[in-house]
Amino acid sequence: MTWPHDCTRPLERLANHTSFRIGGPAEWFAEPSSVDELVEVLREAARLGIPVSVVGGGTNTLAPDRGVHGLVVHLGRGFRTIDEVSPADAPTAHVVCGAALLTQRLVYLAAKSGWGELETLAGLPGQVGGAVVMNAQGIGRFVQRITIVSFDGTVRRLTREQLRFSYRYTALDPGIITDVTLAFPKVEPSEAYERIRKAFSYRNSSQELRLPSAGCAFKNPPGTGAGRLIDQAGLKGARIGDAQVSQRHANFIVNLGQATCDDVLSLMEHIQRRVRQEFGVVLEPEVRMIGERVEL
Repeated sequence: MTWPHDCTRPLERLANHTSFRIGGPAEWFAEPSSVDELVEVLREAARLGIPVSVVGGGTNTLAPDRGVHGLVVHLGRGFRTIDEVSPADAPTAHVVCGAALLTQRLVYLAAKSGWGELETLAGLPGQVGGAVVMNAQGIGRFVQRITIVSFDGTVRRLTREQLRFSYRYTALDPGIITDVTLAFPKVEPSEAYERIRKAFSYRNSSQELRLPSAGCAFKNPPGTGAGRLIDQAGLKGARIGDAQVSQRHANFIVNLGQATCDDVLSLMEHIQRRVRQEFGVVLEPEVRMIGERVEL
């Protein structure tokens, strides 16, 4: 099969692109570095009838052990840009980010430049585009507009009103975000730095950062925390294969070394059953499975 750009290659191991360090090969894997390349690759996939999946920073992501059928897109270096487009004396900073920009690069620049309120993102892994898709840590309140390329190659601009952000949700049709415009109140850099430092300190002391994981495994039910329910159900340390409920934070499932996708899914199902039996609460997964499983 011939693709329109050499940014596409076969049989890329997805464990190299997920924070869980789990996942078999993608049948085809594309790393476009421009919108034009992305559009042409997606149009070719649509013409061939090939399913498309997306992997960004690889957090909140679980890939099948046997790999993914079709095309997996991972935005390349050309989508890691960041520019402040507002005047230096404006009270609000307007910033245009490529969707593949690491969230922690954004936080670093906030501390340096005096962009306020980004302490909520301190320590958040992954990339800006993925954070917007999940409305992680309420990033939607900063979003002004995005550019998204649909899987048929259509490029659209959407405003914050069209995105209808809510808890862990953004109203998006299937597609790939390429850039995000954000707005932050300006504060003294020293103030931004200190708030971000305190947020980092709290996150490092309370969350599981030592072992591979996908972050929080489940969304918080209304009025309580998923981790609290899992802990109260006596599931800290519960293990299937090399997948284990973290001893440090019960809403984290960690990879002890050789965990498989099936280990993680089985452990998540076990957690859901126990929490439902104990508290009558149905935990909704926050971890997202990508692609279609390749059957033997």
